[in-house]
Amino acid sequence: MARLDLSEVLLVDPTGEAPDSQSLNLAPRPTDLRGKRLGLLDNSKANSDVILRAIADILNEQYEFSEIFYTQKHSASLPPKPEILADLHRNADIVIAGVGD
Repeated sequence: MARLDLSEVLLVDPTGEAPDSQSLNLAPRPTDLRGKRLGLLDNSKANSDVILRAIADILNEQYEFSEIFYTQKHSASLPPKPEILADLHRNADIVIAGVGD
């Protein structure tokens, strides 16, 4: 798996403000995805579930996840409820959030 080079990461703030690069703290990245628990967070838009499940199938062929945990937000326009995030934290090592439409 390729390592993320933070010098190549460009954050864009849609409000036009420049992000403070000193406050950027990314979560630790696993060195290998094999055997990890994959979490899928559906944003509840049309076809998000189809896209997420297709991506999970493709990745699962390569990484053989120990589990694929699927959950859905209650609204596409709102952040996930705390219990959804808690479920992901409890049931997944890595998460893919999907957007449909």
